Amino acid sequence: MADSETKNMKPLKTYRGNCHCAAFVYEMEATEIQSAHECNCSICYKKAYLWVSPAPGSYRVVKGDEATLTTYTFGDGKWLHKFCGVCATPLMVVFKSEESEPRRGLNARAIQGLNIRELERLPIDGAAMGSKYQPPAYSGPEPSAIIDNANMYYGSCHCGAVTVAFKTTPLDKEYPGTVIECNCSICNRNGYVWVYPLKDQVVIQGNDNMAKYSFGTMCVEKWFCKTCGVNMANTATEMDEEQLATLPEAYRGLHGRAKLLAPLNLRVLNGFHISEIKEPEQATKGAELGRPYVNP
Repeated sequence: MADSETKNMKPLKTYRGNCHCAAFVYEMEATEIQSAHECNCSICYKKAYLWVSPAPGSYRVVKGDEATLTTYTFGDGKWLHKFCGVCATPLMVVFKSEESEPRRGLNARAIQGLNIRELERLPIDGAAMGSKYQPPAYSGPEPSAIIDNANMYYGSCHCGAVTVAFKTTPLDKEYPGTVIECNCSICNRNGYVWVYPLKDQVVIQGNDNMAKYSFGTMCVEKWFCKTCGVNMANTATEMDEEQLATLPEAYRGLHGRAKLLAPLNLRVLNGFHISEIKEPEQATKGAELGRPYVNP
């Protein structure tokens, strides 16, 4: 190799990624990650993927087994979306082929040490590829809330096993409620965009097909579809007075408020895009609450 080529080569870094519960951990060698591809297709939008592509031979599993991850596919079935069935972290997509080392994309959100908000977003118009996604229809009861000039929004996980109805004032730039993107360890990985309606504003159908994940102080539970892994909602864990007393003061207040609310991930709403609502508040304090998360 010529000296000029050697000088132009950027140094490689070892990056480590993992699901939130740490059941699956991998490493990859890559030059400094400064950008990620952001696809607008139905699954990438709902799961907030940010894609990076490992070079051949640069990816290796450190803990766990890809075979134990939950796999979801649709359409022509060639792309296998893999997520942790315990914590719902969207980890990767693998192209189904006969190659000895299949092509894969890794979700940058699961890579340790990356500031997701500082990455350059490189758009991919995946929505224009293949057959158009047909969101499942909602067929359950409507929320009982009485709201002047309310709009009804309907949503779902990707596979349609879980559907939701949400009654609210219009989700536009003048929306008066709280909209948050939190930087805590789970929200950062799963790309939630949270709103906080009261319980009578939301009805979710398909609870039997949802799994829940809780960690740290265990005072809230994240609910996701067991089949496709789309993160749907957040609920307060049932706790007695003795259990509540063990929580940090900030979390006792959070738990009390959460019992009245039905926090919803805006990404699950069909026919709506998060760009239509006001800019989410960047909740930079989320990572400081409760017990510190330690990357494996």
